[in-house]
Amino acid sequence: MPFALLKPTRLLAGMLLAALASAGLSPASPAAADVTTVSVDNLRTGWDSHEPGLTPADASAPDFGQLFATKLDGQIYAQPVVAKGVLLAVTEKDKAYGLDPVTGAIRWKRDVEPEWAASNIGCGDLVPTVGITSTPVVDPATGTAYFTAKVDDGKDGDHPHWYLHAVDITNGKERAGFPTTIKGSADNDEDLDFNPRTAMQRPGLLLLDGVVYAGFASHCDKQPYVGYVVGVDATTGKRTAMFATETGSSKAGAGIWQSGGGLVSDGKGQILFATGNGVSPSPRPGKKPPHQLAESVVRVTVQKNRTLKATDFFSPVNNTHLDTDDSDLGSGGPLAIPDGYGTKDHPHLLVQVGKEGRVFLLDRDDLGGNGQRSGRKDDVLQSIGPLHGVWGYPSFWGGGSGYVYMTNNRGPLSAFKLSVSGSGKPSLSRVGTSSARFGYTSGSPMVTSTGTNAGSALVWVVFSEGPTGDGGQLRAYDAVPVKGRLKLRYSAPIGTATKFAVPATTGGRVYVANRSGQVYGFGRPSTTALASTPTDFGMVAVKKSVTKQVTVTAKRKVKLTKIKTKAPFSTGKVKLPVTLKAGRSLTVPVTYRPKAAGSDSGALAFVTTTGTFAFDLHGAGTKDGLLSDPSTLDFGEVPSGGTVTLDASITNSGSTSTTITGATRPKAPFSTDALTATGTTLEAGGSVSVPITFEPSRAGTFKSTLVVRSSTGDVSLPIEGTSVTGVSRLNITPGAVQFGSVPLGTTATKTFDITNTGNLLLTLTKAAPPTAPFQVPDPVSEGQQIEPGDVIHQSVTFRPTRVGSFDGTYSITGNDGKGAHLISVHGTAVAQPVSHAITGMGKCVDVRKSRTKNGTAVQLYTCNQTKAQAWAHDGTTFRSLGKCLDVKKSGTKNKTKVQLWGCNGTDAQDWTIGENGSLVNAGSGRCLDIPHSAAKNKVQLQIYACNGSEAQRWSFG
Repeated sequence: MPFALLKPTRLLAGMLLAALASAGLSPASPAAADVTTVSVDNLRTGWDSHEPGLTPADASAPDFGQLFATKLDGQIYAQPVVAKGVLLAVTEKDKAYGLDPVTGAIRWKRDVEPEWAASNIGCGDLVPTVGITSTPVVDPATGTAYFTAKVDDGKDGDHPHWYLHAVDITNGKERAGFPTTIKGSADNDEDLDFNPRTAMQRPGLLLLDGVVYAGFASHCDKQPYVGYVVGVDATTGKRTAMFATETGSSKAGAGIWQSGGGLVSDGKGQILFATGNGVSPSPRPGKKPPHQLAESVVRVTVQKNRTLKATDFFSPVNNTHLDTDDSDLGSGGPLAIPDGYGTKDHPHLLVQVGKEGRVFLLDRDDLGGNGQRSGRKDDVLQSIGPLHGVWGYPSFWGGGSGYVYMTNNRGPLSAFKLSVSGSGKPSLSRVGTSSARFGYTSGSPMVTSTGTNAGSALVWVVFSEGPTGDGGQLRAYDAVPVKGRLKLRYSAPIGTATKFAVPATTGGRVYVANRSGQVYGFGRPSTTALASTPTDFGMVAVKKSVTKQVTVTAKRKVKLTKIKTKAPFSTGKVKLPVTLKAGRSLTVPVTYRPKAAGSDSGALAFVTTTGTFAFDLHGAGTKDGLLSDPSTLDFGEVPSGGTVTLDASITNSGSTSTTITGATRPKAPFSTDALTATGTTLEAGGSVSVPITFEPSRAGTFKSTLVVRSSTGDVSLPIEGTSVTGVSRLNITPGAVQFGSVPLGTTATKTFDITNTGNLLLTLTKAAPPTAPFQVPDPVSEGQQIEPGDVIHQSVTFRPTRVGSFDGTYSITGNDGKGAHLISVHGTAVAQPVSHAITGMGKCVDVRKSRTKNGTAVQLYTCNQTKAQAWAHDGTTFRSLGKCLDVKKSGTKNKTKVQLWGCNGTDAQDWTIGENGSLVNAGSGRCLDIPHSAAKNKVQLQIYACNGSEAQRWSFG
């Protein structure tokens, strides 16, 4: 039985890895000056291993920050790329820009418009226009940048085209033979024609063996559509391949979208990707892929004639459930882990996670098919979770035994450590999380480091508060968790975050774009005050100490006034203050004295007259015995009959090897089938992963303990979980939203309720709003969890710009197994009725100070023929300044004031012209009234029991 990862072949694994460094393997990647594709390389590791200028110390420096913000025309969904000294950014207005990567200045611009209006298909996922969405790819040899564009150049909006462009990245000029129109039928089904209207190209492009490959899905699952991988010769522009993911089925689908993650390649002629909803495979071996490949990880191989053929696949056994609940496996893009991090039997690994939140570790040489393990179970190396779902793709860092990072929707940024399970298979254990939770549309992580050097790595990620992208931030976290937490090193506002954005890094700078069309550059100025490197103290026994000399060098004249650090680090005596001229150095003795076993991280801060500069300190305390990470395994609530698997990492925390002498398994309903065999040797810092499954058959709270014993000490891991019986149930009322007639130039807002009428937690897996003229300023999030009995009031606004009848659909799906709820939305736009004054007792009904803010008082005032006294009546409402005459808080009592409020179709805004000129409110049955019959300016009007008095007689028209 192999235990290749039990020994730290590059860095000591587990909680001690932060203390050690070695050369290690790193993925092949372009030179440090270039970032030519999404997530750095074709494995999609998201690991930029050549960034000595983006260490934790750099991100903590007072002079690290925004270097530029360049405004472009259109939303930016694609990751910026950099090559030949040019930063390429593309927008949803079908525009490409070449920027100076240092200053952000625009060097060139290319326009391939007209962009396509999303209202043509009624999908609100990406509005108002669709242009260039996926991340381009650059050939570093020729400097040719390739990108796809959806262009509205057909006979009407239902007949757009998709093009692949190839431009010189230095000047934006199109290469000969391009652009290529993407069209025709699939190579594996000549009856399946590419539909440019429903097709959406979201995954990052792949350049492989002289061919550019693009993956396609759809807009909001609008039919008809099918997933495609299209290949175009990078030199001639001729199509080489069009592979369809679903053939021979009346129900197509299996789109490739991956939240923008790129198509993966792990070798010549090899492509991997993940798919979403459609017809999913039934049980069969992975090496015999079916014609329908929804909810799958798929490998296709380039054939001699350059077409593509499916040669391997994996699809979870619950794929039909994923399809019903819209819990796409393909909401996440695959990550191929670089060679050297697996075992002898499983050297080539892949990580896949989707909306369901189940993390799969797969063998790239044998993906696993469907239901191929005994009992029709998933034949995978490992399955963790379900955790919070992922709309994005993981990243990798090669320090120690390897780390995988992913952003969980409405959950934390998570760090998983690669190790080996007791059965000898590669395994992932979640060993750290951020303290903050990330809202829906937050982005995918990106890792920078100086190789595998301890203390050099940061995880960069875009944070968003929710679906609108509000509160967007660029954040940087330490890559190695300490005591289960990822430390936040840096954050900066970036405006309205783009959905699922990923930063780009190169040359000591971080680039990120947003929905407002801004490209930001972050980094440090070319000349900084102080320079140093991280200091690693290695392994030190608990309550012992090691002292090292830390040297800082002045890059310009600087005065140091104080030096600070915190336990378990301390400094020796240094004479201060001191002024250092450029080129001069100062050496500080620093002592590390660990208080407990495990990794420690700190900083040595130099306070100067120009700011505080901090440099990282790392060490690992050792103590004979074993440690468990996490220290307690809590499954939370799990439905009765459900199954959740979590992992614990058991680490030798001593400075010498230890031998496993036995273990006590947890009691049912907890179980593990991968305990490390008795007699196994764990080297110092070595670790094993223990997967533990919670599979309750009845309701209740359960507790147990896993005990692992060794020759140097034992560890006990408390385990707990709660099982509940019941169901979640998504209920939406009303099932249709009717706006009726709304005059041009005005708006109307209505709401529907999203309720969980079950007794278990409900998660929304899809929430796609309608498009213009319907607007949803505050849409419910995909991944939103709704407790039993809770209600979300979802508002929709109708804002017509032309006369006509309009229909839309709000599609919402929960994980209750009931499929999609389609809420129809209908409104009719009519010509603006003629406006007139409303007069009573010699004065006019007036909007105070002509304000349009909700709640503005409606009063009596001297007639002056202004717009604040012009009222249009459509038979139901009285409108002025684009809003409606409204009874405050829908009151029904005498003396309730009236106000101006956004039109919402409620009875509080329904007025009828009654006898003797009265204006009767439908909600209260009372009349518009002048308080005390006092015909004075600025008297706020009210409702009152209808009495036929002069104070209730109005003239309109």
